Amino acid sequence: MRDPADKWRLTTEAYGKVCKAIMASSPSIRFVGTINKYGRTITGFIRPGTSPMLDRNQTKNEFFILASMMNVRKETEGQIGKLEHILIRHEKVKIVLIPDQRVSYYVSIAGSEPKYMDIIQGAKDIISNSSI
Repeated sequence: MRDPADKWRLTTEAYGKVCKAIMASSPSIRFVGTINKYGRTITGFIRPGTSPMLDRNQTKNEFFILASMMNVRKETEGQIGKLEHILIRHEKVKIVLIPDQRVSYYVSIAGSEPKYMDIIQGAKDIISNSSI
């Protein structure tokens, strides 16, 4: 029987594999990670050679706000249907949140990428085909 620490390690490794597969799907992806319902980072990978746009505190606040938004959206799923993803478009980056059972995947894509919807669909396919 596995102890809680072993279960947690296996879970984070599994999320990490999914994140790495998403990252590998497009060179336009800057960052992929998972956040829990409290906005805590479970896994996170920045593309090598890519500079973060936000500092540590800004990132923490961003994840908290987005996790809160995801939680509020869950309350309306019975009336309007299951949330597929949330897309936030900025000049320099596009951010997509993709809900999964216990986490949300956070994917940032270069703002100049014209086929970002294909990247989003690819990420959703990778997530839905994972066995977490």
